Amino acid sequence: MSFKRSFSRIDELRSTELFNKYLKADVVKGEVFLTVRKDEIHFYYKGGCLYKFNGTSFARDEGYEKYSQGGLNEYEEAKKQNENKHKNKSGLITERQLLDKLNKHTFERKRKTDVVVLDIEVRLNGSVHGDKKCDMVLLNTKTNELMFVEGKIFADKRVNVKIGFTPEVIEQVKKYTEAIKEQKQNIIEQYSEHVRIINDLFDTKYEKPKKLFETAKLLVYGMPEKPNLNGSAVMGRVHAELGENNVVWVHGSGELGIDTIWNALCK
Repeated sequence: MSFKRSFSRIDELRSTELFNKYLKADVVKGEVFLTVRKDEIHFYYKGGCLYKFNGTSFARDEGYEKYSQGGLNEYEEAKKQNENKHKNKSGLITERQLLDKLNKHTFERKRKTDVVVLDIEVRLNGSVHGDKKCDMVLLNTKTNELMFVEGKIFADKRVNVKIGFTPEVIEQVKKYTEAIKEQKQNIIEQYSEHVRIINDLFDTKYEKPKKLFETAKLLVYGMPEKPNLNGSAVMGRVHAELGENNVVWVHGSGELGIDTIWNALCK
């Protein structure tokens, strides 16, 4: 099994009421994010998959139904279920919510960024760590380069560990790198098809990607403004293992623009 991005039933998707009346407009507005899979189109909202379309029908995870609110039409109810499922009960912003803010530029008609999010929740499906799922793939529309990026919150136990321990995220990112190297040329070719499909559906003008960073990158939100000894040790260990140019730390409650993230990681 290898990495695949394909979908031949675009006309069937265009003919559906759900796409024409709701999904397409929300994708253009940046509220819903569309991804191409193998013989399917997936629509994401607020950190989770909203619908899957296989060429004949839409499907939705039945597990979302327990997060219903009621009093809404079927489409808005589905969106509310996604939002409720992925909401942080403590009121703190989550990794999914932060990354979701970067998706809005991709299909925006008046986009001002050079970089867009081309794909999210990406399984590489190769023989090397194919079951692992990276958060997003960025496309630089000026250089036609691709970059895999994993996002984390510093408070995540896979990042913030006690001195002397190794953050789990290091191994995670290294596995993505190994998987990318195994299928480098195929990934570029498959994302060329991905680009062709979204151009067809949304009249975007993206060129096919030509290059791919072989090293997966790490984006960490919520780093303390003044890290204590433990935080400094974590940063040092991550830099030593992954390389300083492959990691971006976002301090405090701040956020970074997608072009800024790219420029910090493309070295």
